[in-house]
Amino acid sequence: MKVVIADDEEHVRKGIDLAVDWVQFGITERFMADNGIQAMELVRKHQPVILFCDMSMPQMDGIQLLQSLRDEGWDTQVIVVSGYADYSFTRAALLANGVDYILKPFKTKDLEEAVYRAVTASQAIHNKSIEELEKRHRLRLADSLLDEQKLVEFLKGNVVLQDETLRNLFHKIGLPSHNLSISFMLPRNKTRLIDGRFVGDIGLFQFAVNNIAQEILKSHVVHYLCRLDEYQWILIMSSTHSDNMKNEYNWYLKKLEQAWRETLGLEVLQGTFISVADTTQLLPAVAEARTSLLKSELLKGSINPTHELPRWADREILLMNAIQRGHHAGLTDIIGAFFQALHACGSLRLEQLQVYTMEANLLVKRIAGSSQTNKDRIDGLLSLWISDLDEWQAQLEQRCWEMAEYGNDQSLSFGIEGVYQYIHKHYQDQISLSTLAEAFHFSPQHLTRKFKEQYHTTIMSCLTSLRMEKAISLLIHSDAPIAELANSLGYEDENYFSKVFKKQTGLSPIQFRKHNRDR
Repeated sequence: MKVVIADDEEHVRKGIDLAVDWVQFGITERFMADNGIQAMELVRKHQPVILFCDMSMPQMDGIQLLQSLRDEGWDTQVIVVSGYADYSFTRAALLANGVDYILKPFKTKDLEEAVYRAVTASQAIHNKSIEELEKRHRLRLADSLLDEQKLVEFLKGNVVLQDETLRNLFHKIGLPSHNLSISFMLPRNKTRLIDGRFVGDIGLFQFAVNNIAQEILKSHVVHYLCRLDEYQWILIMSSTHSDNMKNEYNWYLKKLEQAWRETLGLEVLQGTFISVADTTQLLPAVAEARTSLLKSELLKGSINPTHELPRWADREILLMNAIQRGHHAGLTDIIGAFFQALHACGSLRLEQLQVYTMEANLLVKRIAGSSQTNKDRIDGLLSLWISDLDEWQAQLEQRCWEMAEYGNDQSLSFGIEGVYQYIHKHYQDQISLSTLAEAFHFSPQHLTRKFKEQYHTTIMSCLTSLRMEKAISLLIHSDAPIAELANSLGYEDENYFSKVFKKQTGLSPIQFRKHNRDR
């Protein structure tokens, strides 16, 4: 914190400077002025917490100085030190939020008490300002989320918005209402990335995706990435350039996809509205982009496939029989054979996979509908917008395993207990929600819910707590380098381990080790 001492008498300035123990109040810098003009220049330059001010000074006196502070809106705390016991001066000090009015000659005790009150008042103002900023930030964030939700509901066709309302909404989120490019996107391997690289942190994944989009597009086009649900994204771009807009947008799309792939390992499937739209054409443009997306090829096989797509109905009876008998290995074999047949075709479009998804969901609903217990427990249906075949196969297997498993509550409980024991035995391995779900034949959503019901914590919180407990022990009882220690606990990135450790303990690993050894 900083202080300005303004007085036309040098001995008074030095007297104030030497009389106060500044360190105890957190004052680190002090500046001197012999008139009000100099004092005002120092206030503007250094933004002091406290201003000591004499009322009688040349060029600009104390009253004018305090009025300038007030006019410019400074919240500097003022301590008037003057030999003039005049009420008008006191009133001027109060108008400028003065803390005290001290008559010369002053006592050290009076100065330090005034400094204490000034620092306390300044901290209260600072804390209030921070609270106001945080409150405004929360309100802006809530407003932003509400605007996004309005746009999501409109794009889904759940609400109708007049064009003027839509243009106003676009203005709020920073988009013009014309020259719009619409791209419908599916993040194909999002689930594996979140479970693996981002350790289950969806928020961190979304931040990384948005940050890369901002870096690639901000200097060239205005953009907004809207998430309809966990699988469907819509990217809206707009450019002020009028020439060759379509090619420009396509170039930026390819550049963005490349950046996501190279930086995060994220693969994206996308369909694009081939022309340029305004807000009145937004829904037809989205529909055209979605139609384009549905034609996307999911297999990197032959352009001219030689095999017909397998029939779901041929496998459905086998699956129902295996589910009813609780034959887990049989389920895996049947589904595996179906996907082998799919890959053998060499070509599969998203719209064709969606037909299989609808048929699989009918099977799930049919079996779950025969038992209220199963109906309550099954973790929803397969999303129509899963575009990654490995994820589609894994989710189908997990649903079928759940339906076969639900006939025996005791075995379900034992399965969750097995997950808990596995985490304690393999905490040093690369564990993720998806690998646990696959290993124990649950869906990730169902495993998450049942684990929390049984152990009153999440899987990743349980894993992190166990790793931090082991990390504390290793930091106290070993001299292993932090990178080696992190690796032994299942963290490939030393910096990420350090962030997690500090979040849990309040200290970095190095600080924690030093603190415990200095005790």
